[in-house]
Amino acid sequence: MARGLTLRQYLYRVSIKRNGSDWFINRELSWLAFNHRVLQEASHPSNPVIERIRFLGIFSNNLDEFFRVRVANLQRVDLVGNKATTTLGFDVKETLAKVSDRVIALQTEYNHAFEIAVSDLAKDNIRFVNETELNEEQQAFAGNYFRRKIRTHLVPIMIGKDVAFPDLLDGSLYLSVGLLLSQKKGSKMQYAIIEVPRHVPRFLVLPSDGSEQIVAFIEDIIRLELPRIFGLFQPEAVVAHAIKVTRDAEIDMDDDLSRSLMDKMRRGVARRRQGDFVRFLYDREMPAAMLQMLHDNLSLSESENVITGSRYHNKKDLMDFPNLGRVDLMYKRLETLGHPHLVRKSSLLDQISKRDILMHYPYHEFGQVVDILREAAIDPSVQSIKINLYRLARNSQVINALMNASRNGKAVQVVIELSARFDEKHNIEVSNHLQQAGATVEFGVSGLKVHSKLFLITRQRDRKIERIAHIGTGNFHEEKARVFCDFAFLTSDPQITGEVDRLFDFFSNNYERPVFRNLIVSPYSTRRKFSQLIQREMDHAKAGRPARIILKLNNLVDADMIRKLYAASNAGVRINLIIRGICSLVPGVKGMSENIQVRSVIGRYLDHARILVFANDGNPDYYLSSADWMTRNLDRRVEVSVPIWDPLLQSDIATYLDMQLQDTVKARRVDKRMTNAFIPSKGGKEPLNSQEAMHAFHAARLLT
Repeated sequence: MARGLTLRQYLYRVSIKRNGSDWFINRELSWLAFNHRVLQEASHPSNPVIERIRFLGIFSNNLDEFFRVRVANLQRVDLVGNKATTTLGFDVKETLAKVSDRVIALQTEYNHAFEIAVSDLAKDNIRFVNETELNEEQQAFAGNYFRRKIRTHLVPIMIGKDVAFPDLLDGSLYLSVGLLLSQKKGSKMQYAIIEVPRHVPRFLVLPSDGSEQIVAFIEDIIRLELPRIFGLFQPEAVVAHAIKVTRDAEIDMDDDLSRSLMDKMRRGVARRRQGDFVRFLYDREMPAAMLQMLHDNLSLSESENVITGSRYHNKKDLMDFPNLGRVDLMYKRLETLGHPHLVRKSSLLDQISKRDILMHYPYHEFGQVVDILREAAIDPSVQSIKINLYRLARNSQVINALMNASRNGKAVQVVIELSARFDEKHNIEVSNHLQQAGATVEFGVSGLKVHSKLFLITRQRDRKIERIAHIGTGNFHEEKARVFCDFAFLTSDPQITGEVDRLFDFFSNNYERPVFRNLIVSPYSTRRKFSQLIQREMDHAKAGRPARIILKLNNLVDADMIRKLYAASNAGVRINLIIRGICSLVPGVKGMSENIQVRSVIGRYLDHARILVFANDGNPDYYLSSADWMTRNLDRRVEVSVPIWDPLLQSDIATYLDMQLQDTVKARRVDKRMTNAFIPSKGGKEPLNSQEAMHAFHAARLLT
């Protein structure tokens, strides 16, 4: 028996371990359920049709990443042996089979949603056409566009014995071309591969008579020009069908001690493009002979995910579908608001020094945080700026502000995470720019990803040192801040800023484990501290006092934290979970989780904030965090949770959570069956869209 556990607790824990499939939801299937919620938005008639088109793009992009990361990982684990299991005890082979079945079902639903969206666009006079449907004027326009924008980027690869089959890159779209060539003894097929240019816009708006807008996929423009591309061969007929591969996204880092971390990462990113196949997608209309040719040349085995698709692949590009000037077919614009306690006409740093500030994106303008860094860059009293970075916008104003600060003589320390998946190359480039500007660039802590969202500005005023800290739930990413719901806490409180400074010291000298009294920092105290706070609620419940926990997370997967929540439910603690993505906890089971309710909110914005509230017998504790409750966030990353003590800021957070818990428009019930049923209004109440209501709340603040 484990030390410190009663017999009942021990038996309870053992029973959970022995019955994993009864106590946990498979994380991979739960993730697919999350993506199904995205697909629901793409299908829901209440959403404007162009927004539905873009949700289809989000679904497709999500699924690509799922295969690159999760399916690839399962396939690697499966190679270990027939008895391989996931961390929650699910059989890997069985999981892969269920994933495959679920993906096929989702793909069918996706294709249906796409057809309906295209039909609805046509009703609003926006029509998709292929190369066979163009009139003479449109053909001439398309041909001219092809010669100006596309032709120089095409590199057709002829398939034959003397030519190596090209490496198909992850994320690229290809046309598999079949040429019917006449010979003396009859006709034969000659095959070629063409990569569709990635930097050319996927959609081309064609001329029309003005009664409707005509849109074509760029690959159809290429199809139109195939007879001219291959005119040398004078083919009797030409056909082209789309194909796409998804590869394992794991980076293979070499162990050459003579190479720098940056160089190893750069080489690893380059090799990723040739990772193992995890999915091969092809047009269902493709002739059998062409499919067999591809099968042979790519050496696809039965274990590969060979999936039949539609005429068009890489539908992630639908995220960038042009608005065509049709604001009536998009969400009504919600104006980005300034924070009522940050006024640009005076020093922003001075304003933060007087009171704590809570920024809430995308309702508040992220540019105000950029302005804080810009002010710090030129303020003579500022001595240093320290910041840690995970993901950044392509043309980051944050980076520009930091480079300017360095050029103005400030000591700029930047801790940048090179291994932020799919952003590695960009982060390497950013690191070089910062170093060239004179900033000190560090690459975090060996063996740990730095996922916290911090900056610290130090200035000297009247011979006193003052620090201003930012602790957030989201990245310093201007573009994402327009669509991601996140919080940023700004404070000059020495109890917090001193510990943020200590953490940055740890980034530079990480041979000694830091100790914090106020901040909760992974991997050192997050699991233990939040377990203690859950236990405190259990103690209140057992003593007959009200006990409640509210957790808003992106993902809840860690088995031990789930078990702790089960124990709290059994003790009588009322638990409300708002989980956007993966939820491996099974709610509403008598004798295990009957006091736990789980919902997920998916709307026009992506809810990304992590918020934790513990009732504490009427004296609640509020925390903002960068960490989900996943084993990687608790044990293998540097994450920071910050307590919010200001009653007014607590009230704002409580209002936000209350709106999420009352949402009857975008909220779904999360349960073991993963049906994603919408939560309806009751008692004649008006339907509540929490995201729109939150914007109205912040807008009203500006008027008071």
